[in-house]
Amino acid sequence: MKLTYLFFVMTLIMTGIAFPQPKLSIDKSEVDLGSMYGGEKKKGKIILKNIGNDTLHIFSVQPQCGCTTVKRPKEILLPGQSDDMELEFSSAGYRGKVEKHININTNDPASRYISIKLIAEIKEILQPISGSTLLWMNRTIIGKPVTKNIALKNVSGLPIIIRGDSVSSSVITVKMQKKTLRPDDTLSIDVTILPDKIGYSNELFYIITNHKIQPLVEIRVTYIGAKEN
Repeated sequence: MKLTYLFFVMTLIMTGIAFPQPKLSIDKSEVDLGSMYGGEKKKGKIILKNIGNDTLHIFSVQPQCGCTTVKRPKEILLPGQSDDMELEFSSAGYRGKVEKHININTNDPASRYISIKLIAEIKEILQPISGSTLLWMNRTIIGKPVTKNIALKNVSGLPIIIRGDSVSSSVITVKMQKKTLRPDDTLSIDVTILPDKIGYSNELFYIITNHKIQPLVEIRVTYIGAKEN
């Protein structure tokens, strides 16, 4: 009996006859959303197809983080069937190059887990001339104000109106030199810190604009408060 079964299996292999099994095919393994402004959302799409000869079950579709939402495809794809998997990425809170992943779990015996890469370049409508949105104030003496300047360039391609600012605490004050920026104009900002405690501190201020996609531009200010010798 064992010899008969072995002969049967060998015959299938030699004649190229395969056991029924599903196989997941995707039209691309990477979605490049290009350049985005902070706070902007962009959509993408992946086409899933069952190129096997048995039913494909899609058990789960799991984005890496809450910044990405996915419209889940059909849970079952028959041989030859396909479906779109729509996704949307929110760039809020991100800067620079971003890479995220979406993991798909199926019953494809050859590849049960497939990871799709999502990439984007996040930029600001107001780009720091220095290349950084972090303003380092160095060592500061408690009770003595320290002022530094940061310059931002309008790279949005559109006029921007500065509506004001919002600060994270009373130790930080901001003075902006302009209220209206033409494309490629530079905004000069004087940032003053009046330290009130010893040690490392991290503060934020936001530039409030009329830009629909990015109404708030975040600048981070850090310093070390110290007593005067």
